[in-house]
Amino acid sequence: MTKKRVLVVDDEPPVRKLLGDLLGTFGYAWETARDAAEALNKLENGEFDLVLTDLNMPGMNGVELAREVKRRKERMRVVLITGSNPQNITQDIDRVLLKPVSVEDLKETIASFT
Repeated sequence: MTKKRVLVVDDEPPVRKLLGDLLGTFGYAWETARDAAEALNKLENGEFDLVLTDLNMPGMNGVELAREVKRRKERMRVVLITGSNPQNITQDIDRVLLKPVSVEDLKETIASFT
């Protein structure tokens, strides 16, 4: 059985590593991207089941990234993680997780979309 693949997008390296390590313990394959541009490039060149993205990043933010992901891959699931009250959340976001995210909430959310 092929492992489900998750793309983690966050501009903070420690957060990317932490989320990736957690995904690995949950049994998922994962890759990271430091920003939306890198994420879109990886999505074009790889197969993923879910995008897990931060809201506040330099350049394109998580909502804008989700909009572009859905434009390119309509069925791709996008989960947004944020420490602030999200504004302008659109139908392009499948779920919002507020920081601090519990390990169980993260695990259950990802499992529900993969």
